Amino acid sequence: MKPKDTPTILALLRSLGASLGLIRWSVWAGLGWAGCLGLGWTGCSSPSQDTALNVFHYNQETPIRSLDPAMARDQAGNWTARLLFNRLVELGPDQNPVPSLAHRWEILNEGRLYRFYLRDSVFFHENPCFGPAKTRPLRAGDVVYSLQRLQDPSTASPGAWIFRDKLAPKGMIVVDSLILEIHLSQPFPPLLGLLSMGYCSVTAPEATRRYGRDFRSHPVGTGPFALRTWLEGEGLVLSRHPRYFEKDARGQRLPYLQAVQIHQWTDKSTAAMAFLQGKIDLLSGWEPAFQRRFFDDELQLKPDFEGQFQVVRGPYFNTEYLGFLLDSSASGVNRALLNPLVRQALHHATDRVTLVRSLRRGVGYPGHGGLLPPGLPGFDSTSLNPKTSNPYQPLLAKEILRKAGYGPTRPLRLVLETNPSYADIAQYLQSLWAPLGIQVEIKLSQGPALRQLLSGKEASFFRASWIADYADAENYLALAYGPNQVPNGPNYTCYQDSTYDRLYQRALQTTDVRERHALYRRMDARIQAARPLIVLYYDMMLQLLATGWEGWHVSPLNSPDFRYLRRVPTR
Repeated sequence: MKPKDTPTILALLRSLGASLGLIRWSVWAGLGWAGCLGLGWTGCSSPSQDTALNVFHYNQETPIRSLDPAMARDQAGNWTARLLFNRLVELGPDQNPVPSLAHRWEILNEGRLYRFYLRDSVFFHENPCFGPAKTRPLRAGDVVYSLQRLQDPSTASPGAWIFRDKLAPKGMIVVDSLILEIHLSQPFPPLLGLLSMGYCSVTAPEATRRYGRDFRSHPVGTGPFALRTWLEGEGLVLSRHPRYFEKDARGQRLPYLQAVQIHQWTDKSTAAMAFLQGKIDLLSGWEPAFQRRFFDDELQLKPDFEGQFQVVRGPYFNTEYLGFLLDSSASGVNRALLNPLVRQALHHATDRVTLVRSLRRGVGYPGHGGLLPPGLPGFDSTSLNPKTSNPYQPLLAKEILRKAGYGPTRPLRLVLETNPSYADIAQYLQSLWAPLGIQVEIKLSQGPALRQLLSGKEASFFRASWIADYADAENYLALAYGPNQVPNGPNYTCYQDSTYDRLYQRALQTTDVRERHALYRRMDARIQAARPLIVLYYDMMLQLLATGWEGWHVSPLNSPDFRYLRRVPTR
């Protein structure tokens, strides 16, 4: 049964006052559906015909500002980069690198040389920039050009940091038409993970030269889809790349979809109504009222809606934590927090289970472990079992505070810096800790101002988060590496541990994956013992997918794979 035919959902829509008039269809109604936007289909006047044509619709809430992968700094840019372009490598389901444009690679010279061997079956999208031939095969020079363009100051890419201070004088070189090399100044095992990022997508040099700054709206890559139409602020349509190089296990050419249509409604309620009416196939963000109506406390669909949607859930590489400034010479330091007993007491005084259930509406995993989030190689999965790993013990916290010299008669006074979006969490902690003799003053600052406080070592106690740029634990563990202390890097706590630093350096010299992951776990354990920060929760990916689709997969990096997505018969 389709969602829009369900009496329960129709009643809900009426209760919300929903109607087609509330949803901004004006531009699409004027142009028709995906086929009328240049896909060459006829009679396209309703979503039901897109069903037969195997077209996937989703909403992009945040604005799409550019289709140039060098600007893929957010979800909007990353998702379109995955549709339009390929990279040398991708990440498999276990978040380890697998072949893409490169069918194989070698790591030589003790991890300082990466040699990539390209496929000979990859073609760019058809475009006038190629002249009468309309397209041409991918060559090693295109990859080197794209990665060098990322570093070019004139490109002004926010991803220029990827290769900063990593390349040897040789840099990137073309060996022959299908072989290229990347030479590093010193080993950096996470390089393959970096190369899987949207920033490192391969573009056609002819297109970037022909269109210049307008390449943002004239993207030419080798990806599974090519741009057909983009109405900025309204949406875009991507059509299947007929010469895409990948095939499935049965030899069928990918992708299965004929097209993807991306809508751009910034209002969550509008997108939710469109999903319930069957106008889009994916919903990945909603208001609290929507979640209360459709999900129970365990994030299971309520009985009224079972079988009407598919629930997609899994880890999201984002760790939310409380940090302590541990630089005793900093002007903003609170000397009470230099005492490890105080930090340990706060660890045991924090009820993450209630925090996630009540304030996050169950969307997340209580932060009973270290910095590394679920799904990341090196994560200790035992920390997800609240029966064996829940550290919340208020009586123990009170006793540890007493040993540190604090209690109701001598309260521990803290100033917690955060931004307005997390005021509810700060207020929760304030009330949770008060009975233990912990007095918390909350100071709210907007994002840029808060980052300035952290970089200037002016915040003694702060809420922060870390979203992974790439699927390697080094990305998180760099937060505790001594030389990365602010303002030189992301070590906002100014944690210093010579043993930890040696383990970090050793991990960067280790090309053996299992050995490196073992080192990562040792480093994370040291952080948990010293408590320069307290993990509150790990984030979760939660989406609703319409019935009748299979093959949808979103990685913990929030990078979707559209290649295997297709419609299947439903009752």
